[in-house]
Amino acid sequence: MEHSPIRPERERRPSSTAPADRQPSVLETQLNELRERLLKPPEASQGEREPALSRLVHEVLRSRRRREKVFGIQLFGEPAWDLLLELYAAESVGQRLSLWDACLATSVPASTAMRWIATLEKQDWVRRLGHPSAPRRTWLVLTERGSTSIENYFRSLPIRST
Repeated sequence: MEHSPIRPERERRPSSTAPADRQPSVLETQLNELRERLLKPPEASQGEREPALSRLVHEVLRSRRRREKVFGIQLFGEPAWDLLLELYAAESVGQRLSLWDACLATSVPASTAMRWIATLEKQDWVRRLGHPSAPRRTWLVLTERGSTSIENYFRSLPIRST
């Protein structure tokens, strides 16, 4: 996908003698384009993701769910790690998680999940994105730091193929 600049190029800017009603039209168009880009899964970063890393993260998540069935949810709670893994897994297949779905993925009460999300936001691991056509819906996505750190972590694991 080609990146288009948010600000129009200099020669396309309305001059000071242009009618005042032209500027809101250009701004509105730019805002709509930006909204559309924010709603689409990040294709560039998705293409950079290694399929083997994506499969590994998905398998780790499946393993964590199996472990919960055997030992119970309370014994091995790591809501922040679950959030990061779930976000990476969703983004690796071109999907996004809503804030609510991210909370459900942690298997802890929503208030606890929201505190962890706030902590992860403050430390620049995740960020919220508003949904332009549904103001009450919010996406939760990994930041560049979050995505890169997860990839580096899984790349560093001494896993041998059998």
